[in-house]
Amino acid sequence: MERYTKEQRIFIVEQYFKNNEGLAATVRNFRTKYGRNSDLTSSTVKRLIKKFRETGSISDLKHPGRPSTSRSTQNIEAVRESVAKSPGTSIRRRGQELDISKSSLQRILTKDLHYPAYKVQLTQELKPTDHAQRREFVECIMEQQQVDADFSNKTIFSDEAHFHLDGLVNQQNCRIWGSEKSTSDC
Repeated sequence: MERYTKEQRIFIVEQYFKNNEGLAATVRNFRTKYGRNSDLTSSTVKRLIKKFRETGSISDLKHPGRPSTSRSTQNIEAVRESVAKSPGTSIRRRGQELDISKSSLQRILTKDLHYPAYKVQLTQELKPTDHAQRREFVECIMEQQQVDADFSNKTIFSDEAHFHLDGLVNQQNCRIWGSEKSTSDC
């Protein structure tokens, strides 16, 4: 029910009682006022009216239970300062340093600080001679296609390589946390 504003909820309750408890008329009037693509349904109206009759209010009740302490403003600021000081530190290590669980730290980084996880991608360095070599390769393939019409059906190309020339990087476990504007190496 949180998606509807206070004004919209009041309108729904007023229309419901104005139309002699008619669900279809309430939904129709709501869509007329707030747009045809509104996703208000009769079950939503029923829940709002039930809440209004039980509590006398259209506001959501506070949920009982323990309040969240891991995403407090102090923890968010501590994480922000920690990332600014050492952006290359892993989530596990940062969590140990700040005494925050790994999952809570990940939530703070993504939801509160809006730092996405970057996945390391290996790319091949393009050299000045590469363009000419690619052109030669294409011309060779085209000649081969003219000689053997079925050549393209016999050839398989893959865009994945499973070899390392400069060292080993485990791409599955390597994430770089930082703001969208910053770049850093793993």
